[in-house]
This record gives sequence, structure tokens and C-alpha cells, in this order.
Amino acid sequence: MNSATLATTEDVITAAKAGAEDAWAAIFEQHYVRVYRFMRSRMGDAEEAEDLTANTFLEAFRSIGKFNWQGKPFEAWLFGIAHHQIASYYRKRSGKLPHMDETARDEFIDVEIRDILDSLPAVYREALELRFIVGLSGIEAATVMGRTHGAFRSLLHRAAQAYRDRAADDRERPRPEPRRSFVAGALGFAEAPAVGRSDDPAALTS
Repeated sequence: MNSATLATTEDVITAAKAGAEDAWAAIFEQHYVRVYRFMRSRMGDAEEAEDLTANTFLEAFRSIGKFNWQGKPFEAWLFGIAHHQIASYYRKRSGKLPHMDETARDEFIDVEIRDILDSLPAVYREALELRFIVGLSGIEAATVMGRTHGAFRSLLHRAAQAYRDRAADDRERPRPEPRRSFVAGALGFAEAPAVGRSDDPAALTS
């Protein structure tokens, strides 16, 4: 079998259940970056994030026989494993799963956007971080937060509105010109704001 024959997600999973190496290579290639970004967003140590990412795929390999299509995509199942891995990691150490690690977050986000996120309720901040900074899909982020996709979309809409409102409050505050970041693009800003002008809150997507 080669990767060209793995035309659909269902085909990939069926082949993976049969132990096909090409199927697992396709799964790894498709999902590794987002799983790693999720792990890295919750940890200050890049090597530990890599280890937990590897553990996630190892557990997926061991448990793939239990996966069934029950209204949720494979991605939700995989990120359920990822969330369990990181929760177990912190349960053994501190007993508390943290919000996005500040050191890791600074790799992905401008300080201006970070300051606005920090002013929001924790649940809003987490929804925006998972969706726009870590880069998870809505379904993946919903799984991590333990919500249905519909409930997550509603939460994300409220979070985006809160972000817009806070950005509007800050629009008259002068500040240094920031670099363009991944998250600025994800949130819909066409370019870095000029000195003395805040991000256009109307451009924020929900």
C-alpha cells in the first residue's frame, strides 16, 4: 500500500487498524504539528513536549482497535488522548493542569495580543488560545476543553466578542509598533497596527 491509496480518513483509519505503516505515517504527518503545538503550549520544556507528543501517538497506536466512528472525527479521539497524556503528566507532579505556558506562548504571540488575552476570563482565554494560537480545529479544541462542538463555537463567539471589546477600549493607547505574528493573522488582522493605533477589533474573526 502507498499513501496515494489512502484517499479518505476512513481509509486511513481502516488501514491503521490493520497495522499498515503507510497509514500510520499519514496519521503522523497530518497531526503531529498540532499535537506538538498543543503540548508545547502547556509546557515550558520543549523536550518534554516532544516526549508527550510521541506518547500520544504511541497510545493511539496501542488503542486504535478501540476507535469507532460515533459522531466524532478521529481528530477528536486523538486529541482526547493528548489531553489525557498532559493531564496525567501534571497530576503526577503538581495536580493542576496549567493554562498556556508563558514561555511557550511568547513563541507564537505578540505582547499586545497577549496582554488583551490575559485580561479576559480564563475560559475565554483558553478558547482563543487553543483555536488561534495553538491552531487546533474547533472540534479538537472542543475535545480538549471537554465541550461539544456546538458549545465550543458558542464559547468562542463570546470570547471573540470580549476580545473585540477589550481591543476597542485600548484603541487610543499609544504603544510600540509590534511585529506581525501568527496569531494576528489567525485573528484576521491584515497587517501590524501602526504606532498609536490599536488592532482593529472589527477585523477579529469568531
